[in-house]
Amino acid sequence: MTTSNGDPKLDCKVCKAGLAWALDNRIRMRLQNPDRILAKLIRSGQKVLDIGCGPGIFSLAMARIVGEEGVVIAADLQQAMLDRLRMHAQAEGLESRIHLHKCESDRIGLNETVDFALAFYMVHEVPNAEAFLRDVHGLLKPGGQLLLVEPKFHVSAAGFRKTIDLAHTVGFDTAAEPQIVLSRSALLRRH
Repeated sequence: MTTSNGDPKLDCKVCKAGLAWALDNRIRMRLQNPDRILAKLIRSGQKVLDIGCGPGIFSLAMARIVGEEGVVIAADLQQAMLDRLRMHAQAEGLESRIHLHKCESDRIGLNETVDFALAFYMVHEVPNAEAFLRDVHGLLKPGGQLLLVEPKFHVSAAGFRKTIDLAHTVGFDTAAEPQIVLSRSALLRRH
C-alpha cells in the first residue's frame, strides 16, 4: 500500500471523530449513496460487518437492507464514532439490528463469521494491510464478500493494486470492480 504521493510507507492516520461531519453530510450522501452502493451486495437476513464504520452512514444503510432478521456489526477504533452511530441508530429505530464493536488497535477482534464485510476508505489507515486482510478473510463465511473502497485522493492506482495483490495472497479473488465516485474499489470474494 502506498500513500497518494507514491511513498511505500503506510499512511496510518485515522480520521478523528471530530471530523465525522466530513464523512456524514449531504454532499457525500449524494455522491456516495450507501443504499445505492450496497443494494446489490447484501440481502435481507444476512450478518454483515462495517469495518471502520465511523459515524455510521453505511452501517445504517446496511441495517435497512438486512432487515429485522439481519445483523450489522459496526466496528471502529474510536468510541466517539460508535457513540455517534448509536445516536443515529436510535433516531432511526435501527439500534436492535446494529451491534457496536470497538476494535483492538491491531486487529478487529471478532470471533464470529459474516456474509459480507465493508472496508470503505479505511484500509490506507491500518498499519499492516496484509494482517488486516487476513483478519477479514477469517471473519467471512466461505464465498463471503468484502467490498474494499479507497479514496483516490489518498491512495494511488499503484498503491491500490498492491492492496488487491495482498488480498489475492491471503485468499481473496476479485469478483468485480464497482465504479464509486472519487474512489478505487474492488469486490473481493473469499474462495
